[in-house]
Amino acid sequence: MDFHRILREGFLAGIIGATSVAAWFLIVDSIVSEPFFTPAMLGSALFWGESDPTQVTIAFPQIVGYTMVHVIAFLVVGMVAALLTYEIELFPTTLFLAVVAFAVFEVGFYVVLAVLATPILGALAWYNVAIGNAIAAGGMGYYLWRAHPKLREELREHPLGDTWDE
Repeated sequence: MDFHRILREGFLAGIIGATSVAAWFLIVDSIVSEPFFTPAMLGSALFWGESDPTQVTIAFPQIVGYTMVHVIAFLVVGMVAALLTYEIELFPTTLFLAVVAFAVFEVGFYVVLAVLATPILGALAWYNVAIGNAIAAGGMGYYLWRAHPKLREELREHPLGDTWDE
């Protein structure tokens, strides 16, 4: 196992994902004339237990605190994605497991978000979260796809990870 490669790729994939989501919500917040509202709201909910979006103040501690948690979470996701990509490159049949793991992660993320942040979700439309996650997954996936030419070659030969010779 190439541990350093997985760490490097996981770090970069995580930064791509975190930056993508942050940029998406900066755009969304700017459109409604409240830049940085989303990280301030999520930081207020996470650190101070705020459940009323109308009571959120856009302040540095909430934004920075939530951004740190956001980046750390994406670094973990990036590491897992890099590890799975490495495994799929070595064993193409694990592609199915990676797809299932991704689906379970996404569904689990929405369930946890719905259970833990129900009051504050009114201000954060589910489709904005879904779009942000899709942008992040796309960016991270594209980076890992480009970083693994052997994987691209293997999946062209066996698109579904099937390695049986007929």
